[in-house]
Amino acid sequence: MAENFTPLVEVDFELNGTWTDITAYVRVADRITITRGRGDEQTEVRPGTLALVLNNDGRFTPGNPAPPYWPNVKKGRPIRVRVLHAGGESTRFHGYVNEWPVTWDGGGAITLSRVTATDIFKRLGTLAPMRSLLEQETLAHGPDAYYTLAEQAGAESAGDTSGHGHPPMGVYTYSGGGTGEVDFGDGAGPGTDGLAAVVFKPQSAHIGRFLATPRNTAASGAVVLACWINTTVKGRVFLALWGGDSIAFVVKSNESDGKLNVAASNGSTATISAGLTSSPNLADGSTHLVAVLLQPGGSVYASVDGGPSTLVATFSPHADFGPWVNLPAYRWIFAGGGPSFLGPTTPGSLFDGTMSHLWYGQRNTMPDWTQVWEAGNPETTPERFARLCRVIGTTGTVSGASGTVINAQAAGGRAPIQALRDVAGVEAGLVYASRSGDSIVFECRTHRYNRPSSLTLTADQLAEGGLAWSDDDQHLVNDVTHRREGGADQRWTDTGSITAYGTYADEVTLPWSSDTDALLSAQWKVANGADPPPRITSVSVVANTLTSYGDVLALDLSDVVTLAGLPAGSPQNEVDVHVEGVVEVIDYRHHTLTFHTSPAAVSRVWRLGVPGESELGVNTKLSL
Repeated sequence: MAENFTPLVEVDFELNGTWTDITAYVRVADRITITRGRGDEQTEVRPGTLALVLNNDGRFTPGNPAPPYWPNVKKGRPIRVRVLHAGGESTRFHGYVNEWPVTWDGGGAITLSRVTATDIFKRLGTLAPMRSLLEQETLAHGPDAYYTLAEQAGAESAGDTSGHGHPPMGVYTYSGGGTGEVDFGDGAGPGTDGLAAVVFKPQSAHIGRFLATPRNTAASGAVVLACWINTTVKGRVFLALWGGDSIAFVVKSNESDGKLNVAASNGSTATISAGLTSSPNLADGSTHLVAVLLQPGGSVYASVDGGPSTLVATFSPHADFGPWVNLPAYRWIFAGGGPSFLGPTTPGSLFDGTMSHLWYGQRNTMPDWTQVWEAGNPETTPERFARLCRVIGTTGTVSGASGTVINAQAAGGRAPIQALRDVAGVEAGLVYASRSGDSIVFECRTHRYNRPSSLTLTADQLAEGGLAWSDDDQHLVNDVTHRREGGADQRWTDTGSITAYGTYADEVTLPWSSDTDALLSAQWKVANGADPPPRITSVSVVANTLTSYGDVLALDLSDVVTLAGLPAGSPQNEVDVHVEGVVEVIDYRHHTLTFHTSPAAVSRVWRLGVPGESELGVNTKLSL
């Protein structure tokens, strides 16, 4: 006997988390259609979609000032569909309205709105292309000005990429400049950003060129300056705030040991300085991240290489000369040089080395630079997924566990959705939008390994024509080449499959951490695709006619369904399948789900040390 159910359609018109029920206006007879997932295990998950028809008395017409929803009938509004039934409720879709079109049926007598919506995956595909992970992490700290210093060779200034329109950094000289140069595009920064860097090449410690930009002195509060440097020359200023004459604050390496040192002058001939004892040698030829916080009371904090913010010194005001740290007086930001404080004429101290990613902000606390320091470095795929979610500005959950390491990822220029898919590709996992909320799910490959069945369906429970077997060549792959940046091509073939069926090739470039990982992934792909057996590609059920209605609604991507009592002529009487995708159709009487499926046998593997999965004779296929 069919179970009664009630579809519930809601919209967050005011973007405040308040859901408005519009179900009364939904033409359920015209069906609510939802798609989610993918067609098979070899394709990517596509954005989920929703389509429904509304009776429109004007309330769903964009621009119509009539109540009750004006002026909030706009594209991009959150929409969700839930189903209420005897066993509880289930969210079937969560996404954003694409449009509120208005059409007329019956000679204009009936006004309709045929609404379509797409889940968060669409937004991740249409957002502006990402910058490198290092840039994304740096921008996440909200700078007032951010200079990557990655301009091409021949550039004469550096632009602000914070989005706040701070003036560019121009090239200036000390002592006429001599033969000193500021060479854009001539160096490399941290190495994980894929960007060039500027190289400062002074004629001497006091003759050469540097970069400078004016500073808004009306801004109040503390100041943070940060940048990446690489040098072998000790004792040079690389960042400075300058107010004219001898009013300045400089950041440099110590002449003797290369450790971080800060110094200030308040316009007199006197200076004051202090060093960070925990600092490494900044002139050791390695790339370092240095950040300094200056507070109005004279306290100076520093962070080196993503380490904790540490008090360097408190420069209390001088009884005769006033404050050492005079933030309102600092009218310029210098990069690559600054006053040397060697005498009343303050000759320049010019940096000799590479600089990139200069960050400036008016803020009272030091940002945590840990994520910036680690950005782009090898990390596990769940860690990279979490990092991407953070810089994209969305939430995510991880299913399963993985120690697979992903290399530096060239996310720059790629849409967020593709960057996430690259992580899933290295993992041999899956990434998709949650159907119950505005978040992303990352499945590690272990999530599918030997996954128990969530539900058993017999052939007589399926919809008419609701079972499809296939044994075509769509899933054949017997010649795979995997590439990674800085590595050799890794190719794996199956000679027997090629002899029997011909060559079915696949080539992929992903940020695997090693050639070995790239090869193992290619071997796994060929092992599963060289001679795929007949498969069930789709299963349809009128779910509300089953006593297991609630269990059917609970099925999600990658879950396993056991199909039993299959018709005569089937290759097997019983088979387990993974859910890869689903199409749902809801009308007044029926809730029909058509699942796209793949063989669960692919995920039956032998895993050392896992009870029930490592005994001899249980599984013989090694996991990736």
